[in-house]
Amino acid sequence: MAQANQKTVRMVQLALLIALLAVLTFTPLGYLVVPPVSITFLHIPVIIGAILLGPKSGALLGFAFGITAMVRATFAGVTPVDMMFSPFASGEPLQSLVVCLVPRILLGVIAGVLYLGLRKLLKKNAVAIGTAALIATACHTLMVLGLLSILFSAFPLKEVWISFIGINCVLEMVAAVVVSVGVCIPLQKFRRSGR
Repeated sequence: MAQANQKTVRMVQLALLIALLAVLTFTPLGYLVVPPVSITFLHIPVIIGAILLGPKSGALLGFAFGITAMVRATFAGVTPVDMMFSPFASGEPLQSLVVCLVPRILLGVIAGVLYLGLRKLLKKNAVAIGTAALIATACHTLMVLGLLSILFSAFPLKEVWISFIGINCVLEMVAAVVVSVGVCIPLQKFRRSGR
């Protein structure tokens, strides 16, 4: 009975994080548009879920992030780079699906695996969480940019690199570290207390 209860709790936690992804996607809370790109904060629930629930759950949350990003790009894309995430607007549907899904799924896996490894290596749990969030966010940004430059020949790499490195990547990494540590530590304590 306890195992069934744990599965139910895990499913509810995943559902809440997926609902949070949807809210962030379809409200102004999840994206900050700085032309020519949109800075996203949707990676944060994926990282938090991966740290709290493990890499498999992180992959599922990453998949949900990819799907919501694709829907947003299709119906509410603002910048030319946003259009590359829509299989209907980019003119390259398979490439858009790869860019939308692969980096986001790997974001969850990387965050979860990194946290599990760093938790054993580092004495401070907050440092393990922050480091996993920082590295996973950097990997996600590099994967998205790399795939965009490989799969879309018209992608203005130099201009976007400057924008991403100068504004996007730094903001996303700082937000990921601060929010992940601030959310995961209390939730882990709450879960350990058995309430």
